Amino acid sequence: VSSATAPLRLLVVGGSRGARRLNTVLPAAVARLPTGTLDVWHQTGEADLGATRTAYADAGLTARVDPFITDMPAAYRWADAVVCRAGAMTIAELAAAGLPAVLVPFPHAVDDHQTANARYLADAGAAVLVADAALNAEALAAQLQDWAQDRERLQGMGARARMLALPDAASTVATHCLELMHA
Repeated sequence: VSSATAPLRLLVVGGSRGARRLNTVLPAAVARLPTGTLDVWHQTGEADLGATRTAYADAGLTARVDPFITDMPAAYRWADAVVCRAGAMTIAELAAAGLPAVLVPFPHAVDDHQTANARYLADAGAAVLVADAALNAEALAAQLQDWAQDRERLQGMGARARMLALPDAASTVATHCLELMHA
């Protein structure tokens, strides 16, 4: 986590196609914060790239806005916190990277599995779960301001996320598969 005097580095990730809800709410939330509170790197997907860049610019904000991020490990190393959807791979990556997050599950996911994924981190105090319909600029700005002012809390959330990581998961699954094949 960056020092308390440096801007909080916020990574916004909507998945490979982006997340329109994040793309519309984030610029409005960031605009509510004092200048210099955040450095933002926002992955939009291709469809909302122009509109999201315009939303930041119209609010007088500077943000790195990209359609895709090809080097997610570098993005995670850069970030202090993340706002994102709650797909299974994203949850695993956040845990492995030890990053706190605001998780906004995709509301149309089959069997609402993204909410269950988000609860895994939220119930451990490693993330904040916000339903898509409840996401709004005012509340998100308040959450981000709290994090920017309390880096120690943010570090604790990141540590709890890291404790949930299963870095050997692929190896464990492969071992079990091999055992089943030879049984």
